[in-house]
Amino acid sequence: MDKVKTLEIRCTDCGTWFASPIFFGDMGSFDTSTMIGNTVQCPNCNKMVSCNKENMRVRSENGGFSGIDTV
Repeated sequence: MDKVKTLEIRCTDCGTWFASPIFFGDMGSFDTSTMIGNTVQCPNCNKMVSCNKENMRVRSENGGFSGIDTV
């Protein structure tokens, strides 16, 4: 299985990227997860940010994933 190297969250308020407190060992686990109701505090602006796939980017050994709110 394709191992996850980094998992980052983009603050929807200030746009800062930061390491996610949620960890997945492989892309299969990430792909099948449901990310609803999780929040984390942005280290830059201190706002509470949703941890969902739309504002996450994952880098894995053979590729990765970028959510629709990461651009």
